[in-house]
Amino acid sequence: MRTSSRRFARHVAKVVPVVACIPGSEILPLRYAMAFLAHLAQGGRISDRSPRNGRDGAGASFNFDHFRGGPLLWAPSLLASSHLFIGHTACPGFSRVASDYSWWRDTRFCTPGYDYFHDGWNYAHVPVDMAPHAYASVSVSGMEDAAWSEGAQRSILLYSDPVEQAVAYFHFCRNHPSRAYNMLAGRRIRDWAFGDFFFQYALPSYARIFLTYQIMADRVPGSVLLVPYEKLREHPAKTLASVLGHLGGNRCDLSLIDEAVACARPERLATANSRLVDRRRLDALNGNLQTEKTFLKRLDPSLRREGLEYLESLGVDARYFPQSHEVEMVSRTSAA
Repeated sequence: MRTSSRRFARHVAKVVPVVACIPGSEILPLRYAMAFLAHLAQGGRISDRSPRNGRDGAGASFNFDHFRGGPLLWAPSLLASSHLFIGHTACPGFSRVASDYSWWRDTRFCTPGYDYFHDGWNYAHVPVDMAPHAYASVSVSGMEDAAWSEGAQRSILLYSDPVEQAVAYFHFCRNHPSRAYNMLAGRRIRDWAFGDFFFQYALPSYARIFLTYQIMADRVPGSVLLVPYEKLREHPAKTLASVLGHLGGNRCDLSLIDEAVACARPERLATANSRLVDRRRLDALNGNLQTEKTFLKRLDPSLRREGLEYLESLGVDARYFPQSHEVEMVSRTSAA
């Protein structure tokens, strides 16, 4: 894949499909898998050791140095829109109806980083991975309008169990070097009891993001898919195919999807490029954050039930959180 040969995309992006998760859920596996798939679909290869699935493997090798975390990914081989957002943001289109939900309007996120497209970044200079240009100009208002009128403006939320998400984000913030994350209401996160953090800050922030997708799925049927994060962990290839299908992506050979997923596994990432991610993110991908696992085991089992009741009081549909983890991907058209 080419590195950037010019600084800016030629056209303003007004339709940008979205794959989002709530901070505390790791988005990196899907980002790499999507980037690998886009590269493979163009005839490229991930490394000299990657399986070829019958192809001659003569294509360009994946350029890890040109993969910096986006938030946009250049994927013209997968999507007609060419640009794909993978990160943290509220659902496009929700701003039109946000005034109908007073608590949402009057509540703030507990830290920065929850809502990229409304956080005041320079949207004329949005970084793009794997593109012939370094930046794209994104019309946020165009995306908001397109969510109501353009079938190509589709969105997906990968959502974790709210307790697991809160525990992961609690530890992330405690260890973060920036005061914007490690301080809350004038106190260090390390000094907060988890229960207070959970109910006063984590759950309202979780609900603020989740509701934007839930409500847009109600208002514009077929435009939004809500996917339990467990599905990405347990069935990554199937989930990736479903993500592409919902986004209206080009049909891909299943062998390419399998190869992209295999190459995105933490152990493969580490051998492909030792500088790829820092140690903690590799640990997160491997599921080896023993501190968080131990912390979860020590929590009162009633915390999840109380947390779900609180989310329901804010308007979150509890049907998205069955007691069993044997859950299917949910769209509001099928959950109604």
